Amino acid sequence: RIGRYLLATRDRGMILDPNQELADLLTVDCYPDADFAGMYGHEKSSDPTSVKSRTGFVITFGGCPVTWQSKLQTETALSTMEAEIVALAHSCRVLMPIIDMTMELLSAFDMKLDSTTMKVSIHEDNAGALVLGKTLPPGFTPRSKHYAIKTIWFREQIVRRGIKLLKIDTKEQLGDIFTKGLPEPAFIYLRQKLIGW
Repeated sequence: RIGRYLLATRDRGMILDPNQELADLLTVDCYPDADFAGMYGHEKSSDPTSVKSRTGFVITFGGCPVTWQSKLQTETALSTMEAEIVALAHSCRVLMPIIDMTMELLSAFDMKLDSTTMKVSIHEDNAGALVLGKTLPPGFTPRSKHYAIKTIWFREQIVRRGIKLLKIDTKEQLGDIFTKGLPEPAFIYLRQKLIGW
């Protein structure tokens, strides 16, 4: 199925059409998502990787994708919220250096950086992950205490850097395309938003 898709779209590419308003504001958006135990019941149930969740995310700059990733999580998540938090933490490990690099480039060109010139947002579709992400460290939610310690560093970074953690509708979650096979209309819709066709 993947081979047929790649063969049929071999003459297509990524259309980078930055939104001028977003580019002028230096808008960086991160869309993390997870598929909780996505292969369980579809593959061999005795295979330990079938219960691993999949992390997927895309980071856009000015509305154009600059980095994306899809990979199995290394630990077995015990809930959807935990899988989403692991995906959120992983995407933050990629997002923070992008923010730092942008700030370095601005300072190298003697450009002023403040909250009106750079806007960074993380778009999350899981309510539990949003609650934990917005909880100031070292606080945690009752169901997250067994993995809350691992989340302290990115929650501190979100607060320190003034990153907005926003709720997004699952249908608009660009990271969803990197976590699982989607129905064709949803796939085409997200592909259009990401690469322009």
